[in-house]
Amino acid sequence: MIVVAVPLVALVATVTASLTLQANERQVRQVARAASALSTSAGQVLADAVNAETGVRGYAATGDPLFLQPYTGAQARLARDRAALTAAARAEADRRPVQAVDASVSTAFAQLEAIRAAAGTRDPSLTAALGAGKRTMDLLRGQVAALATGPSGVVARARVAITQKESAIEALNIAGLALGLVAGVIGIALFTSGISRRVRAAAANAARLGAGDPLAPLPPAGDEIGRLAVALVTAEALLARRTQEITSARDEALRASQAKNAFLSSTSHELRTPLNAVLGFTQLLQFSDLTADDRQAVERILAAGRHLLELISELIDIARIESGNFSLSVEPVLVEPVVKETCQLLAPLAAARSIALSQCGGLPWLAVRADRQRLRQILVNLVSNAIKYNHEGGAVTLSYEPGSVGQAMVHVADTGPGIDAAQLEKIFVAFERLAAEQSGIEGTGIGLALARAFAQAMSGQLTVASIVGEGSTFTLTLPRAADMRPAGPDAAPLPAQRAAADGPHTSVLYIEDNPANIEVVTRFVRTRRHIELRAAPSGPEGLALAIRQVPDLILLDLHMPGMSGSDVLRELRANPATAAVPVAILSADASPEVIRQMRARGVVAYLTKPLDLTELGQLLDGFTDWLRPHDSGDLADDVTTATGEPR
Repeated sequence: MIVVAVPLVALVATVTASLTLQANERQVRQVARAASALSTSAGQVLADAVNAETGVRGYAATGDPLFLQPYTGAQARLARDRAALTAAARAEADRRPVQAVDASVSTAFAQLEAIRAAAGTRDPSLTAALGAGKRTMDLLRGQVAALATGPSGVVARARVAITQKESAIEALNIAGLALGLVAGVIGIALFTSGISRRVRAAAANAARLGAGDPLAPLPPAGDEIGRLAVALVTAEALLARRTQEITSARDEALRASQAKNAFLSSTSHELRTPLNAVLGFTQLLQFSDLTADDRQAVERILAAGRHLLELISELIDIARIESGNFSLSVEPVLVEPVVKETCQLLAPLAAARSIALSQCGGLPWLAVRADRQRLRQILVNLVSNAIKYNHEGGAVTLSYEPGSVGQAMVHVADTGPGIDAAQLEKIFVAFERLAAEQSGIEGTGIGLALARAFAQAMSGQLTVASIVGEGSTFTLTLPRAADMRPAGPDAAPLPAQRAAADGPHTSVLYIEDNPANIEVVTRFVRTRRHIELRAAPSGPEGLALAIRQVPDLILLDLHMPGMSGSDVLRELRANPATAAVPVAILSADASPEVIRQMRARGVVAYLTKPLDLTELGQLLDGFTDWLRPHDSGDLADDVTTATGEPR
C-alpha cells in the first residue's frame, strides 16, 4: 500500500500545483489584457489630444486652415476613444485615474478651442491660452503615463510570482518523479518477487501433481495465478479419480488377460487331446496292411487332421501375440539347414502341382539370430503360399544371402499371378485373404500376419515385392549372427532304430489319464518287442508304480486331474529311487513358456500332442542302445526334442 500510495501522492501534488499555476497564469493574462487595453485606450486618447494640439498650434501660428484637419479628425475620434478608455477601466483602482484623464482631455480640448478662436489676432489672451494649453497637455501626458504604469506593475509582480511557482513546481515534479521512480522500481521488484514466488509455488504444485504427490496449500487469490492454483486443485481431484479408474481398468484388463491366457492354454489342450487320438490311430493304421484305397483314405484323414492342427496352432499363436503373452528363444541359427528342411518338407506339395521347388545360396556358414522353430514356421508358411497360389508347372525358389551390415536375408520367389500394389499391405492383415475364398485354396488368412509378427519379434522384418503377371518375392530380414561351422554327418548323435530283439530291454512307464492316448501309445509300442510298456491312469498311481518298479523311461502327461504332471515330476526328482530316471513329457500344452520350464527342470524330451509316432519311435528306440552305456546326463544331451532339434 505504501509503495502504491507514495507515487500517487506525488502525482496528486504535482497535478494540483500545475492546476494552481495554470489558474494564476490565466489571472495574470487577464490582468495583462486589461492593463494593455487600458494603456492602449489612454494612449489613443492622448494621441487625439496631441494631434488636436498640434493642428491648433499650427493654425494659430500660420492662420492656414489646413492645420485644423488633425484637430477636426481628433474631435471626431475623441468620443469613441474616451468611451473605450472608460470601458477599459474595469478595476476600481483604475477608474479615478481614468476620470482624471477624461477631465484633463475635456479641459485640453476646451483650451484648444479657445486658441483656435483667438488665432490670427494679436490679443494677449492668445498667449495665455497657449500657455494654459501646454500645461494641460503636460498634465495629460503625466496622467496617461501613470495610468499605464499601474497595471504594468501588477503584471510584472504577477509574472515574478508565477516564475517562483514554476520553479517550485519544477522542483516538486523532479522530486515526485524521482520518488515515483524509486517507488515504482520497489513496487515492480516487490510485485515481480511476489508473482515469481507464487508462480514457483504453482509450478511446484504442478510437479507434485505430475508425481502423484499431494499439493501444498496456497493462499487464495482472485487473479490468474489464484485461478491457476484452484485449477491445479481441481486437476488433482480429477487425476485422483482418473487414476482410480485407470487402476481399476488395468486390474480388470490384467484379470481379462489372465483369463484369456488360461483360456488359450485350456483351449490348446482340449483341442489337441482329441486330435491326438485321431492322428494317433490314423498313424497306427498307416503301419497296418491296407488296400490302396484304404491307405489313400487314411492319408487324407491324416492330412486333414494335421491341417486342422496347424490352424489351431496359428489361431492360438495369433491370440498370444495380441495378448502380449508371446515369447521366443532367440539364438544363433544356421540358415542353410532350415532352408533345406523346409524344401524337403514341402517337396511333396510342390510335386503334386508340378511346381519346381529349388534352393540356392551356397553359404553353409551364414547364421542369423532367431528362434529356430519360428524361423522354420515362417519359411514353411511363405513357401507353402508360394506353391498354393502358383500356377501348374510354375517355380518357387528359396534363397538366402548376407544383407546390409549386421543383417541376413532369405528370399522366397514364385512365378505366380503376382499381387496388385494396392493390395500388398493387406496380405499381412490377419484374416484378410483378398480373393482367395473364390479360388478354393484352403487357409485362414493369418499365416502371413503370423510370419510378420514372428519376424518383428525377432528384431527383423518381412517385406514383399510383386509384379502382376510375373510373380512375387517375399524377403525375410533378420539380425545376422557370427558365422558358424555347419555340423558334420556325425554331429548329431541320434541312434538308429534298433531291430527287435528277444526279450524286453527297456521298461517304459506311461502316466496318462486319457484312455485313448494310452491305447494309441500301447498299440504303437507293441511293434517293438524290446520295449515293455506299463500305463498308469493318474498321477498318484504312476508315482507309486515308478517308485516300486523304477522304469528306464517315464512318459508323462502334464494336465491330469488331481495330481498334475508337474507335481509328479517334482515328486520323482525328490525321491532318491526315481531321481535319475529320465522323463519325457507328452502333452497337448504347446506353450513355449511351459516347454522352456520343463526343459529347465531336466526333462529329456518334450513331445506335443497330437503325437508324431515317428518322433516317439525315435525316442523309444534310442533308449535301447543308449540308456545303459550312458548316464542320464549324457542322455539328456542326445535325445531329440519335439521340434526335431537336438537339445
